[in-house]
Amino acid sequence: MPQTEETFRSFWERRVDATPSADFLVYEGTRQTYAEFDHSLNSLAHGLLAAGVRQGSRLAYHLPNGLDLLRVELAAQKLGAVTVPMIAGLTYPEMTYILEHAEPSHLILDAAGQRTLTEGGGIGARAIRVFVFDGDTAGLDTGENQRPPAPDLDPLAPMSIRYTSGSTGRPKGVIQPSAGFASAGHAIANRLSISGEDNVFSALPLFHTAASHMMLAPAIAAGCAFTLVPQFSRTAFWQQVRDSGGTITLLMPAQISILMTAAPGPGDRDNPLRLIFSHVRSEEFCTRFGVDICTTWAMTETSGMGTLTPAGYDSYRPKLIGRPMPDDAEIKIVGPAGEELPPGEPGELCFRHPHAMIEYYRDERNTASTLRDGWVHSGDLCAMDEAGQAYFHGRLKNVIKRGGENIAGEEVEFTIMEHPAVEECVVCGVADEIYTEEVCATVVVREGCSLSEAEIVRWCARHLSDWKVPRYLRLVHTPLPRLANGKTNRGVVTRKAVADLADAWDRRNEVAIDA
Repeated sequence: MPQTEETFRSFWERRVDATPSADFLVYEGTRQTYAEFDHSLNSLAHGLLAAGVRQGSRLAYHLPNGLDLLRVELAAQKLGAVTVPMIAGLTYPEMTYILEHAEPSHLILDAAGQRTLTEGGGIGARAIRVFVFDGDTAGLDTGENQRPPAPDLDPLAPMSIRYTSGSTGRPKGVIQPSAGFASAGHAIANRLSISGEDNVFSALPLFHTAASHMMLAPAIAAGCAFTLVPQFSRTAFWQQVRDSGGTITLLMPAQISILMTAAPGPGDRDNPLRLIFSHVRSEEFCTRFGVDICTTWAMTETSGMGTLTPAGYDSYRPKLIGRPMPDDAEIKIVGPAGEELPPGEPGELCFRHPHAMIEYYRDERNTASTLRDGWVHSGDLCAMDEAGQAYFHGRLKNVIKRGGENIAGEEVEFTIMEHPAVEECVVCGVADEIYTEEVCATVVVREGCSLSEAEIVRWCARHLSDWKVPRYLRLVHTPLPRLANGKTNRGVVTRKAVADLADAWDRRNEVAIDA
């Protein structure tokens, strides 16, 4: 049995009742205690209840990272609703795909999301009740401080459907159980020795599991403050940390690299941060800023659980990502046929815990491929040592990890191949010292057609979010190499793209994305 089995509501309200006067939210210069924020959530939860949101209702939202998003997510959880977070800035096709696939009964939009839907053609005949937050909460705040009636919710019932890019062209809807939030929170708080004196500083968007399950949840578990800043900024980061008193944060490798690009100064170590956890450990960063870095691995599919090194660990080897987390989780390394591999031999990392993903929503094929006998097959190439510690060696799937965002190579390929002048396309990730990886596309121009790299960028920008638009492009006029079975030899194309990257067309030097 897992060490913790709580719904979000029981997890949150137990914390509120234990430390009502402790600081919870630090946001834009203001502070709210656990009790004050609970009253705020109750006010909104009663409004959602009056609007028809019930246990099991699917509530989608498209909101910028900030206070409104946090309140909507947590108020919905009080009712036992299933939230469907959408990344702010989605295009009309991306947004309508999620709405068609998830079939929510309610939708909360910011003004930008409303414009995207209106200008794109609306939501058609879908029976969705829509609320627009444009400077207020669209009348959903009631002022009622009492907690709404508690649903009779199983901790293993769905909490959210989070759409994440994977090895297929369309985003997959990961159904996360309610218990996963509390399990991740307790596990990370315990492993990193987070206490009520800490302040978890989040510069990541809450619609990602990295922020919700890996920073917000540990703060609640420890009963400490949670600082939320709308977006990461190299120039503002350290001052925001000082002003808020942040002591712990999770950063993507790209963000660590970006912070290192600032000119060194005498005040670099003048900050309250004691600990960062990330996918990589930079000794240079630790020395310069006086901060320890623990290494971790997790996925949306694992509900933010995975592997993590403990606070104070001092025996780092290259590529180490730690032991299973929580303590009752399991990991193993398997070969192509599913056989468990011995220590030191690289293979696919698999993770098992009762509070990992339930399934991919309305996607039996990908569920069967990823979730087998309770094991989440990650698609990541790892190895394990004799002591049970994992080491990350790369990815097995065609997923490009750019600045903390997962990009399905096939999704970009499908978009490019819809252009009438394109015959074929292969998209791959290429190493980048700032963003970890960048998107590179090799495009075969259809015979008799003319096509420029800038035109492809503009085409992609109309159909994809800006972080998915290829940075590098290679236009070719001959067929791509084939395997014996007639399929494109993606390995050869990818290796050539990497080898010839210096000669590829780079949109940063050539064209603005909104040109």
